[in-house]
Amino acid sequence: MDLTPNDEQEALRFATIAWLEGNMPLAEARNRAPTLWSGMKEMGWLEMTRPEMGLDHATEALIFAELGRFLAPVAALSTAVAARWTGLLDKVAVALRGHVLDTVGTTSALGLFDGKAGLIEFAAESATHGLDLSTLQVRLDEMPSPSLIDEPLAALHFRLLAAAYGVGCAEAAGDMATEYAKVREQFGKPIGSFQAIKHICADMAVRSQVARSQLYYAACALDAGDADTAFYVAAAKRLADQAALENGRANIQVHGGIGMTDEAQPHLPLKRAHLLQFVAPVETADLL
Repeated sequence: MDLTPNDEQEALRFATIAWLEGNMPLAEARNRAPTLWSGMKEMGWLEMTRPEMGLDHATEALIFAELGRFLAPVAALSTAVAARWTGLLDKVAVALRGHVLDTVGTTSALGLFDGKAGLIEFAAESATHGLDLSTLQVRLDEMPSPSLIDEPLAALHFRLLAAAYGVGCAEAAGDMATEYAKVREQFGKPIGSFQAIKHICADMAVRSQVARSQLYYAACALDAGDADTAFYVAAAKRLADQAALENGRANIQVHGGIGMTDEAQPHLPLKRAHLLQFVAPVETADLL
């Protein structure tokens, strides 16, 4: 991919979207089917960049942005990184400071520890919902000592995929707001015809596109072994996080009163956006 997906990548992306629409609708984010994880594994998304697969990080980022649009399980991020750099093919949860996310079916987790990717083992305990209602979590009283992955690119890979999820999350919020603006009427007209709403939706589209463009650039830099890859990946993560959070808030604003209710869906991408801020976060030093 030379900053623009080729025909094969676009075909793979459309096939991914078709599967996600049928098996992972956003409306069911809080009640995923028990067979979802095995289905994702069968689709091959969790092992895309293993050496024998022959796929690059650019293609993987393209697909993970679509997974992020449907609020796919966050363990897909850590599992894909572990498969690439350790050869571990089982599910791997996401390790944060004091928490482990998406823990069902695994006692291993991957996170960043002082800027390096590493694996921990945790005891299987009763998981509870956090802010993001699509993700179960376990709180750890004490973080186990990690087994660090002896490859600096593993941390960049993890951050890149988290950025891809952020891009998808931002686009999910933008799509939701735009569709609602087409059907919600006020004063006998769709609210999307009002200039104030148009500006909000346009800003959401711009934020998403900027974040997606930087994601592509960072992925291509990682594939090319560019000396400044760490900076490009950090920039992609920062822009994706910002787009996801601001679009999530704007989506609720466009929906008005119903957007603040639990029965409606706008809160789902916003809560996922908040969660993603803590997954492979970017420090100011990463952008200097």
